[in-house]
Amino acid sequence: MIQTLLVAVGIVAVAFGLLAVRILIQRGGTFRSEHIGQSRAMRERGIHCAQATDKIEHANTRNPHDIEQ
Repeated sequence: MIQTLLVAVGIVAVAFGLLAVRILIQRGGTFRSEHIGQSRAMRERGIHCAQATDKIEHANTRNPHDIEQ
């Protein structure tokens, strides 16, 4: 049981270390943003995050109470 726990903790430690390589090696290094709205490839495809999509749809829809009957 203890051996399995130590192996799991070791794997997690190695994963964090590998994720931090860019920050540790580069001067002023940071993690790249994984946010959809900040990805150039997603913007070129016209894909927005859910919040931006909701905002766009809300701006383009009318209030049902404002429609003349």
